[in-house]
Formats: sequence, structure tokens, C-alpha cells
Amino acid sequence: MKDFKNAFFFWLLLYPGLIVLGWLFLGLLELCGAVRIHNKHLVPKSPRGLLVISNHPSFWEPFVLNYLFIKPATFSPTKFFPYSAPDLKNFDKWYWTTFKDRFVFFPRGDPRGCALAQAQAASLLQRGRIFIIFPEGGRTGTNRCDKWFYSAKGYRLRPLKSGATHLALQTGCDILPVWVKGAERVMPLGSRLPKFWRRIDIRVGPVFKLTGDDKEAGTAKLVESLLALADAD
Repeated sequence: MKDFKNAFFFWLLLYPGLIVLGWLFLGLLELCGAVRIHNKHLVPKSPRGLLVISNHPSFWEPFVLNYLFIKPATFSPTKFFPYSAPDLKNFDKWYWTTFKDRFVFFPRGDPRGCALAQAQAASLLQRGRIFIIFPEGGRTGTNRCDKWFYSAKGYRLRPLKSGATHLALQTGCDILPVWVKGAERVMPLGSRLPKFWRRIDIRVGPVFKLTGDDKEAGTAKLVESLLALADAD
């Protein structure tokens, strides 16, 4: 019954929404210059088992990053429509039901729940799916500690959680780093409605893999790849 319900919502609501939001709305924003994608040629055309990592300045980029895969997802949505890992407390409302088939919730403060979510995400990657994750574990501006990673030009990241590193090492998947600039102006903290006319820049980096079993070194590599993109103006 659950599988039937998920399929119903996916084909009746989510897939048509992908076409409208992706091709018409986000495509128009890109055409008008409000969404700018740099190095789009680095996005794999037919990705298989791809972990997309990004900084997380706002609630806007989790939607916009799906646009990177709009072409393959249009013709093969079950295979190429990305999965993601949002915070349950932000998306546990009835109107998100349509999207929940593509959500893997990592419940904060629940080790068992996080382990189950980690296993589900790993299974998706091993089956060749696309998984978008924000390894900061929350929006950049909500960091309540005084620890930061800084780029040479002063861009910053919260200390990364270990989940993305663990997934990459466990599955051996490809990693696509992405840096987002300007999303915090489109949808500032506390804002409910995006200011679509404000520009957002999405800079894509080259695909790479993590090797070995050193999680600390792997996390350092993720930080390095993201901050290098931040400085690549």
C-alpha cells in the first residue's frame, strides 16, 4: 500500500511538478539571469550513484539544485530525479507529502534513526541514484558555535558532519561538489517566501571519489573541494 501511495504521488504530482518548476520556472529564472550555473558541463549527463555535496546558506538551494539534473530526470524520472536529506522538523507537514518519496530524513538526536537513514541513503547510491546532501548539517547562518572553515577569500563553512564522508567511503560513489552564492539573499533566515528576482550563483566542481578508510581525511577533502569552489570567482 505504501509503495502504491508513493508511486501515485510521484507520477500524478511530483513528476508534473518537476516539469513545471524545472523547465518553466527555474528555466525562466536562468534565462533572466536570476539563476546562474557555472561549469554546467561538469554535471554528469547520465549519473550513476552520484553524491552531490553543497554548502547550505538557505532553504532555496535544496530545490534549485534539482535543476542540475532536469534533462535526464525528464526522460527517466525514477532513475534521475534526485533524493535528498532534509531536516524532518522542517518538512513534516501534509503539503510535503508529494515530495516525501524523495526524502531521506536524518532525525537529529536519534542515533538509531540516523543509522537507518544512513543505510537507506547508501542503498540508493549503490542502486545508482542521485543523492543531494548538505554536510554542514544545517544552514550556514544558524551555526551557534565559533568554529568555522574559511576559504582564502573569506567564505566560510560550518564544521561538516560525518554522514557525507561515511556514505562516500562506504559506497565508493562519485562526488559532485557544488558551491552556492546568493541564496541567503533570495531566502534569508526567517523568510517564508523566496525573493526570486535576486541572483543566485551555482558553481559546479569536477567529480571525484574518496579512497581509503580515514574519515577525518575524507571530510577534510570535502571541505577543500567546497571552499576551492567558493574562491573560484
